[in-house]
Amino acid sequence: MGTMGRWMSTVASVGVMTVVVASPAQAESTVRALWNMDAVPTMVDGAGGDNNGKTTAVTMSPDGFYTFDGTSSIVSVPHKANLNPGAAAIKVEVTLNVAAPPANGESYDIIRKGTSKTATGYYKIELKGTSSGMNAACIFKDGNKVVAQAIAPIPSRTWQTITCTKTATTVTLAVNGTTKRTTTKAVGAIANTVGVFLGGKGDGTDVFSGLMDNASITIG
Repeated sequence: MGTMGRWMSTVASVGVMTVVVASPAQAESTVRALWNMDAVPTMVDGAGGDNNGKTTAVTMSPDGFYTFDGTSSIVSVPHKANLNPGAAAIKVEVTLNVAAPPANGESYDIIRKGTSKTATGYYKIELKGTSSGMNAACIFKDGNKVVAQAIAPIPSRTWQTITCTKTATTVTLAVNGTTKRTTTKAVGAIANTVGVFLGGKGDGTDVFSGLMDNASITIG
């Protein structure tokens, strides 16, 4: 979470002083990573530069977007504690264009930090193939193995921004700024020592096929 702020404004009018103090609930959120995906082999973090990533088998499209081949493309970002939300709210967002949906029962990992086996929790955006097309899924699991997810169908072969937001009591999936699904469930602290992977699980599976342009992680 960003540093808790306290501010005070003083308004003098006819000898009257007004003092306003922000409560802890009003603490600012902080963009911890902002990847514009405009160069390889380094995926530069535009939110301070301390979460740069390394691209493998990722190429630039003629229009300047990251191209994932669905076979071996992956981006890895080393672990940094500032990408762990703990008990704070977190928003994970990505803009992409899926070349073809995963097969029914298969999945693409889009952004993830940790896996279902990570004892201290994990989070991810995932695309799941269905008999009729594709679902986007926001999945958050805490250190006590409590899982909350929001899932909704999305189209392929079109640009769209997927936003996954976790608060203390809800997980919300939005597409192009429109909320598609909200799940009410309390998920506790998430804090692992695993890096972030974009475009796959990191072990050669669940690899993404399509274009990606801009991703971010905001905490607080």
